[in-house]
Amino acid sequence: MVIWPRKPEGFLNTSYNIIIEMTSEREISIADAEPPAQDLSFIREHDREVLEFLSQNPSSMIGFQGMKRRLGIHPEQLARALRRLSSDGLVERTELGYRVTGIGLSLLNVEAIAEEPPSFTVIQAHMPGDIDIRSLATALKGSWIGPLRWQGLTESPDGLRFSWMTEESKMALNALIRNGQLIISAHVTFLESVDEAIRLGHMIFQHITRISSRDGLGIAGA
Repeated sequence: MVIWPRKPEGFLNTSYNIIIEMTSEREISIADAEPPAQDLSFIREHDREVLEFLSQNPSSMIGFQGMKRRLGIHPEQLARALRRLSSDGLVERTELGYRVTGIGLSLLNVEAIAEEPPSFTVIQAHMPGDIDIRSLATALKGSWIGPLRWQGLTESPDGLRFSWMTEESKMALNALIRNGQLIISAHVTFLESVDEAIRLGHMIFQHITRISSRDGLGIAGA
């Protein structure tokens, strides 16, 4: 396998606003959505926070712990909010995490979604095109890698993007598998965190190759 670690070029010192890198979102037709289950003004505060967070990238499936860390909501309050949203058809739970539904997305102003923060590529590696991505997703779900905590994944026509972030939400790393490639990228809050992001990117790469070697998923180590 060939690996190209890269330093960022022209990296901007920008505050980190959203977690999941927003690329190739699956299309959701708001026009075809059913009437909303309830008026947005009557949605409870925590319910609204969860709905807005999941709507930042409709293609993302976010784990419970990832939402808890990002939103800072007490676990019991978050669990109740997710149950209410699921009951109203605004959020759905999958085996890989929670995501917003078409009805939930129709309640929000998608034009107000913030632009993605700058990122840079840490590793780009060749890999077999016949990898069992679903099995890999199941194996990676909920994994902690050093100081990185599992956030969730985004599904798109390009492939699957796996996401982790630090406990304090100051750094996020993504591993994208598409077209026979594994691309690991990083979002950091401060320029001085770049070296640490590169180190963590290599930890993710080692973790993925270790899992693939153990479970025979088709990724060869470097």
